[in-house]
Amino acid sequence: MHIDFTLAPWGMAFAGLMYVLGNGTWTNHLARRNAWLGWLMWSVSAAAIIILGAVVSHHLGNKADVSTILGSMNKENYWIILTLYALMSIPGAAAVLFRQSLSWTRLGLLATALIVFIPLGAQLHDPNDARLGISIGMTLAICGLMWVWSIMLDHDPEHHRKTVPVDEMAK
Repeated sequence: MHIDFTLAPWGMAFAGLMYVLGNGTWTNHLARRNAWLGWLMWSVSAAAIIILGAVVSHHLGNKADVSTILGSMNKENYWIILTLYALMSIPGAAAVLFRQSLSWTRLGLLATALIVFIPLGAQLHDPNDARLGISIGMTLAICGLMWVWSIMLDHDPEHHRKTVPVDEMAK
């Protein structure tokens, strides 16, 4: 089997985009306020990722139009893309659904990006190039984007009491 490693940076960039977009749909003030809105934004962005994947495929060599690429793609590939997108979105989704503070959310997002994207180039198993420079550059860019996103759009969750203290019930 022949693998064209010249297209590897495109795949690495697409994975980075999936990470930023998937976690960005969760780590914002709208999703922090209403979890259902986070699910809605994530679902819309998942469809956008599939379409964007077809656009990238069109750009890289499959010169058919995007609708033809989407229609001719193996159905299993849709599940692979959606599963990978869901897995990459876990840090942001977990932070919102478990009402983590802003500092823990940032730590989770940045630590996951470091763990996943630094060794990404070496995981391609290119015999001629480990792509460590591209991996580190992408990791820094992804961490920077997530940090800026967090500063601009995210905030600490609102804590709602679920029970009434006993002394308030007596009044």
